[in-house]
Amino acid sequence: MIKLVAFDVDGTLRERDYMPESTREAVAELKSRGIIVALCTGRSEFEVGALQKELDIEWAITCNGAHIGHKGTTVFGTPFEPELVRHWLDTADENGHGLLLYGAELMLTNRPNDPLFRQAQEEIGFLEPVVLRREDDVPPIYQCIAYVREHEEQPYIGSDPGKFYLHRWRPWAVDINPKGTHKAAGLLRLLDHLGVRREEAAAFGDGFNDVELLEFVGTGIAMGNAPDAVKARARHVTTSMHDDGIRNGVDRYVLS
Repeated sequence: MIKLVAFDVDGTLRERDYMPESTREAVAELKSRGIIVALCTGRSEFEVGALQKELDIEWAITCNGAHIGHKGTTVFGTPFEPELVRHWLDTADENGHGLLLYGAELMLTNRPNDPLFRQAQEEIGFLEPVVLRREDDVPPIYQCIAYVREHEEQPYIGSDPGKFYLHRWRPWAVDINPKGTHKAAGLLRLLDHLGVRREEAAAFGDGFNDVELLEFVGTGIAMGNAPDAVKARARHVTTSMHDDGIRNGVDRYVLS
């Protein structure tokens, strides 16, 4: 029996501001049956707060698993060392790179008008970040998005990429998270907290940062719009997001 369902956000629950009505209905039905619903996303909790309220979802695993919140309050978190974040900021200033830093309650940036950040904002949508000045204290940061190409990332990750969890989602943008954090690790922490076994969990996702999640749960469901390499790692494949993929996947693989 499935007791918890985790949903990726972008390309799974919604695309920019569009969400199928069938998705809302499916999430509401899960909740009506007493099944716990959680968001599980590479975005920050700050960015998905409105979505949580819209769908009445209490739990959010954000920052690719590095932060877990309940109704907007931090329950677990794996932040970077402040000295490392400060080093990244200095490096970015020296090289003219833009950074987006995810805290629990806000997003920060060193270059608010960085052209690559603005391109990402245009393509997938970002809320407007707060500028972090040199004299400001660095709050707990759970994820860094560096707007750099692969050959430019070495100053940020060092000579051993295994020191971090990396997810490159554009040729010019990469997520950097603390080592050992990914969506499956974050979900495991939540499952342990709630007393739910992984076999009793299902998850929906469409991206390469969902692979660990889809393989970890008892019922991993890839969206029809996911790349073939992601679909190959999931137990099941539903239809695309625009073709009622959540509704169909919930009916066929969760509630059945």
